[in-house]
Amino acid sequence: MGIQGKKKGVKMINEIKKYKERGLNLSQIARAMNISRNTAKKYHKQLSSKAAENEVKPYQAPWSGNLDWAHVLREKSLGVQLAHYWEQHIEPEFEGVSYLSFWREFRRRYPNIKLDMHQTFRPGERCEFDYKGKDSGFGYVIIETGEFIECRLFGMVLPSSQLFFARATLSEKQEDVFDSIASGFKYFGGVTSTIVFDNAKAQVTRADNYDPDINSEFSLFCDTYNIAPIAARPGKPKDKSLIENSLGVFWRWAWPQLRRQQMFSLGEINSELKQLLAIFNKRVQKKYGMSRLEKFESYEKVKLNPLPEKMYESGVWKKVKVHPDCHIQVSHNFYSVPYRCRGQELNARISKQCLEVFFGLDRVAIHKISLGNRGRYFTIKSHLPDSQQAMLERTPQSMLKEATDLGESTHKVIERLIKEARHPLMYLRRAQGILRLGKRYSDASLEEACVFFVEAALSDIRVRSIEQVIAAKSKHQKELKVERKPNENLRGQLHWAEIYH
Repeated sequence: MGIQGKKKGVKMINEIKKYKERGLNLSQIARAMNISRNTAKKYHKQLSSKAAENEVKPYQAPWSGNLDWAHVLREKSLGVQLAHYWEQHIEPEFEGVSYLSFWREFRRRYPNIKLDMHQTFRPGERCEFDYKGKDSGFGYVIIETGEFIECRLFGMVLPSSQLFFARATLSEKQEDVFDSIASGFKYFGGVTSTIVFDNAKAQVTRADNYDPDINSEFSLFCDTYNIAPIAARPGKPKDKSLIENSLGVFWRWAWPQLRRQQMFSLGEINSELKQLLAIFNKRVQKKYGMSRLEKFESYEKVKLNPLPEKMYESGVWKKVKVHPDCHIQVSHNFYSVPYRCRGQELNARISKQCLEVFFGLDRVAIHKISLGNRGRYFTIKSHLPDSQQAMLERTPQSMLKEATDLGESTHKVIERLIKEARHPLMYLRRAQGILRLGKRYSDASLEEACVFFVEAALSDIRVRSIEQVIAAKSKHQKELKVERKPNENLRGQLHWAEIYH
């Protein structure tokens, strides 16, 4: 049937609209309605123009056109809350613009972006720290050479009162991070219950959303301050949005003042930062009607835990292999560990004062570190096995057998080192070094050098001493003069004289 008897005005337009919403094109609509394609096109055009006339443009506040919305969106993606952005940027620059008005304008432009609820933190519960992104121009000049040294800006904040601390460091290495956190707690006058941080190597060895591996040294640091470490999720800056925002706000305020004068040392930069922090934390926040320092003094200071009595001493971790003589080598010296650990790979923590050795989670040895010495042995007797047991072990016996195969004098030297020492394992490493000289030079050279030490009855036998004897004998043999014997095949100098006569 045709379209005769039907109204061709609004009813036609509504039917075309219905078919269009179902996804049909103009040709399919014309066949379904039994009309020509040109008729369908004509009424579809009327439908489009009517929709355009009825379309109402969304309202936009007059002030919103002067705002850099790209910057707002970028800050929001970094985890900055809209309330904080309004407090720092909108309220000071746009007079009379309320937070609600700013929030509505943001929702009109970005209706699909998820907005986070305002977070509240209990006083003394949490602190956050981070480094600001690298900025050229922040550093000091060495007067003697004129070289410019770039520095990094460390920041730490208490989310409840928003009290802020900043410090300049030369790097983001572990020692700088630990010193900065300790300085931050000293500035606050106490310690929080938890600390939140990103996944840098100084804090986290393996990042994970649910179960990250905390760096062993950082874990010891947190134990010293009785604080629980909480790693932020990888790629989620909103997990520590307060420090992200505070670092940016402080930098934008402090940098124009810092760059007015040239600095000549790291201490000079930190001295200037200390003065700026005092001013920054006393600035009144319009949203709260009081400064960060006033909020801290009024309700958060009393909630902080006390500082530890002893400051943390950072250390370096190193993998070490236990030698058969029950010693490990650290910085050219040798330290004993329990004999049950021989052949195992242990973890050693080296600080300025002491050396700690760990087998798994157990600390099996601790020594006072020796500085300025080389080749010294530090032995705890309880770490060594009984003398009778040690004498029957495979290593001393195999060394005695190897020495016997090399020669009688070599055997006497090795036997003296093993049997006449205070403990059979005491000079085990020295005996091994002597036997290796046979491979480096020759078995005969080693035996000949040992004959000298046995005949001289020297008590202190060292690897270097035996090697010097071998080298001296070898040099002496090379310097022996070659005796020229008569040779009937040589004509001699008189032969030419006989020819001319």
